[in-house]
Parts: sequence; structure tokens; C-alpha cells
Amino acid sequence: MSILLGAAMAAAMMAPGQGPTDVQQRVAPRGSYAQSCTGAYVNQGRLYADCRDQRGQPRGTSIELARCSSAEIANDNGLLVCGNVRGSYEDSRPGYPGTPGRPDRPDRPGDGWGGGRTSITVYEDSNYRGRSMSFNSEVANLDRSGMNDRISSIRLRGRWEVCTDAYFRGSCRVVSGDERNLGSSGFNDRISSLRPARRW
Repeated sequence: MSILLGAAMAAAMMAPGQGPTDVQQRVAPRGSYAQSCTGAYVNQGRLYADCRDQRGQPRGTSIELARCSSAEIANDNGLLVCGNVRGSYEDSRPGYPGTPGRPDRPDRPGDGWGGGRTSITVYEDSNYRGRSMSFNSEVANLDRSGMNDRISSIRLRGRWEVCTDAYFRGSCRVVSGDERNLGSSGFNDRISSLRPARRW
């Protein structure tokens, strides 16, 4: 009786027309990978994420959840792993096996590795506050935008490279997820150019 009641309550909490499969496709499982991976989502039973390797560079990676069973999912040098199961790289970086053509997130059409749209919104203050501007192509010099050396938080679609000097010079890093406070990254109020990140 209690099992039937629990199932009924779970069904009631779902949005109309939304089955258990739809919910599962949108919720990334827990695991230590979450500490060094961003943008995690599940599509057709496979977990996708951008995980940092030993050099701190983000790698597109995925793993089949059915093979993980109860094993914890972790990040091994930019690759999703669980137990003895190793996932796949989703970019085609030379020297690494890859499967280009990462699918879109179910809740963000056009945001997959298959060539979706990219955009970035920058904010003067942390926590996405203050004056903001949005871009969907590279800006070699932010001086004319009024946002040069004034960016403290970022929201984005896709992966973007940000640099401390104009024309993509100085210190650069690839950002693969929203950042509400750039203070800990060393890039707060220092970004002078930005562009969509190139493929490996």
C-alpha cells in the first residue's frame, strides 16, 4: 500500500504530460565529478559534462549511466569514469578518442556540441547584477563597449574564451559554464576581449 502511495505522489509531482523518462533526462546524477565538471545533463541515458583535465582545460565528455550501476561517477583527467568503466571524450582533440556531435541539452535546444548557437552575457557586478551586455560573436577589444575591465559575472551558452588584454592577448581561459563571481578566478574586472572557444 505504501509503495503504491509513493508512486502516486511521485506521479502527481510531475508536470502534465511529463513521464519518468522526461524527468530522468534532465537531472544529472550526483558524484565527485560535480566538483570539477560543469554543464552536466543527461540525454537518452548518457551523462554529458565539461570536465577539467590536469591542466585545468575543460574537456567535453560523456558516460553511459546504465554501466555505472551504484558506482560513483568521477572525473579522471577530464574524462567521466565510474568503477572500471571509462566514458568517452565528446570533442575530437588529437590524441584522444572522441565522438563529435554531442547532443543538445533537453532543456536548451541548440546548445549541444553539434554546432548550436553560442552567446555570452557579461555583468558589471557579481551575481549577475549591474549593467550588462550580450554578445554572440567575438569582441577583440571591449574598450568601445564600456565593459572593458568591468566584468564581474558571466552567463553563457556554449564555451567562450576570455582574455585580460585586447586582441586575445594576456592571460586567457575558456569558460564553459555560468560564473556568478569572477573574483576567485583572477579575471574579475580584467577581461578586455572575448570570443567563442575554438574546437580542439
